[in-house]
Amino acid sequence: MPETRFDRVIVIGDACVDVTVSLQSVMSSGDDEYGSERLKPILTGGGTSANTAVALSKLGVPTAFMGTVGDDYGGRFMMKEFAQNGINTDFTIMDKSNTIFVFAFIDPTGERTLWGFPREDCSYARLDLEEIDLEKVRTASWVHSSGMAYMTEGSIRQNLPLIFKAAYEAGVPTSFDLNTRVGDPDKLEPEIRRAVEETLPYVKYLLGSAKDEFYSFCPKEDWRDSVRHFATEGRSVVSRMGGDGAFLVSDSGEELQKPYQVTVKNTTGAGDAFNAGFIAGMLQGLSLSEAVLQGSAVAGFKVAGNSSRHTPTPEQLKEFMAKTPRKQ
Repeated sequence: MPETRFDRVIVIGDACVDVTVSLQSVMSSGDDEYGSERLKPILTGGGTSANTAVALSKLGVPTAFMGTVGDDYGGRFMMKEFAQNGINTDFTIMDKSNTIFVFAFIDPTGERTLWGFPREDCSYARLDLEEIDLEKVRTASWVHSSGMAYMTEGSIRQNLPLIFKAAYEAGVPTSFDLNTRVGDPDKLEPEIRRAVEETLPYVKYLLGSAKDEFYSFCPKEDWRDSVRHFATEGRSVVSRMGGDGAFLVSDSGEELQKPYQVTVKNTTGAGDAFNAGFIAGMLQGLSLSEAVLQGSAVAGFKVAGNSSRHTPTPEQLKEFMAKTPRKQ
């Protein structure tokens, strides 16, 4: 065992640049206003894993990002943002692949439609084990990743399960967000399913979207039975339900939590924010139920803002939880 612990949350997976476009602004503007400042797209860092890493750091949790970005405008944008947010980049690789730009088109209800470009030679699909010090993984405070890392063919499909195995066997808490955004089992590519299933034995906390992602891996007539299927002994499962709250299944039983009541502006990155709040809560020593509630609070704060990076500081989170009512 190394003399010094790494003692940071290591978040593994995708980092990209989000380009947020408000369709409400487009629909409410005349042709002569298309060049106005209010129609200008919002450019921010994005990526399911990078979102969680930044949100964790803003919550005061020492965090590192493990993954690959291109040596291009998008990659340099991400590295600058990581530095600005105090994120350790010892495990962040830059190469000649393409950093993805994700266009998020936000409709008047705050829901988003996503489209990524370019789609060839995607940087986030690469993860070279030779660039990683597994001893630091074994002494991390937590390891987290997202199924989005598996959505494109690349070496991360083979190497991420090995990293989770190293962490899990060393007693490091691990969490994984299914995040495949596939609700139909017939549309879930066998390679993606295989990579997720190779990771699951080393996952202590499994998260995902309620009625689609869990169902796509284990179709049941009642989606809650799909969630329950993954709650094996020693593994807790958190099913995010958006405006309906969260469904928690653990060794202690089941719990349905109501969400915080907010006006939704943009749902992009809500699940990633939830994950950060949950992980931070567990590291703070909260109970599993309290950590899930904190995840809901961070997600609620996020959807009330305009970008995936609209997440709270500890002071903002405390104020939000004290002043924001929950749905009944």
